[in-house]
Amino acid sequence: MPVETLPDVTTTTIVGEPEFRIPLLGTIVDSADAYPDRPALGVKIPNNSKAMPQTGLNEADIVYEEIINDRITRFAAVFHSQGSEPVGPIRSGRAQDIDLLSNLNGPLYAWSGGNDGVTRLVRASTFIDLDGRYTSGYYRRDGRGGAPHNLFSSTEALWSHTPDEYTTPVPVFPYLLPGEEITGDPGTSVAVTLDSVDVLWGWDPNRGSYFRWQEGDPHMTELTGQASTENVVIMFVNYVSGVVDSRSPEAQTVGTGRVIVLSEGIAREGIWTRPDKYSAWEFYTDESRLTRIPLTPGRTWVELPRDDPANVVLNP
Repeated sequence: MPVETLPDVTTTTIVGEPEFRIPLLGTIVDSADAYPDRPALGVKIPNNSKAMPQTGLNEADIVYEEIINDRITRFAAVFHSQGSEPVGPIRSGRAQDIDLLSNLNGPLYAWSGGNDGVTRLVRASTFIDLDGRYTSGYYRRDGRGGAPHNLFSSTEALWSHTPDEYTTPVPVFPYLLPGEEITGDPGTSVAVTLDSVDVLWGWDPNRGSYFRWQEGDPHMTELTGQASTENVVIMFVNYVSGVVDSRSPEAQTVGTGRVIVLSEGIAREGIWTRPDKYSAWEFYTDESRLTRIPLTPGRTWVELPRDDPANVVLNP
């Protein structure tokens, strides 16, 4: 299988856009020296009772939640601006991760391995492969439970595996311009169904964040309290049978679809679009693509439910 090479990165200049932002947060800074010179790091973290509480979800710049086999979900936590000690548990990857994470511009990819087909896809991608089966010295088993739910590492250890030649991430979301305000309808809570997983996000105006509940209980992390984020992006996607494993669903994250974006207690609905796996996500109010939907600078959690309006209820 031929190995992919990174395409030339192109950016779109928006009038009024500040020169420097922390790439995966959108926070305006004075210079590029204000954020780390290192690649993005994607870590596969399971989402089931045996894996809880997880570590690192509140330190990640971006968290994607994808449906996998057995009607459960798994997280792809993306780190760049800060790290987590420890991070995990760390589980296997999926073929759908290639399209999902390729716009991170050559990220490190921390996972506990996968079937032969997924392994071939990862090795042929632009990812820097940190397969837990072969990356000696960067992973450890802790005392909780048993394998496979007890594999951990730290972002510092994983970043230490960065090769001499690497690329840093570019923004993957649109953000508010200086002086721009979010307008829309109330978006103080949202319920999302991802096959067998029921999620609720609720806005806390005093803390300026959305907080996560799962199966009716607060979703607690091991070290930093309840899982939270500044932006909740719900991208409706089609899932198809996996290319290398028909039992494993694959989210179709290239193309276009419906989106709901929640920021600052406000909800905006429209479309998401991405012409190829290397491009940033763009959000617009409608198919005319004249009015964009920007995020507030900060952390972002992306939910990927199946493309059925019944899977999402605003302000339940």
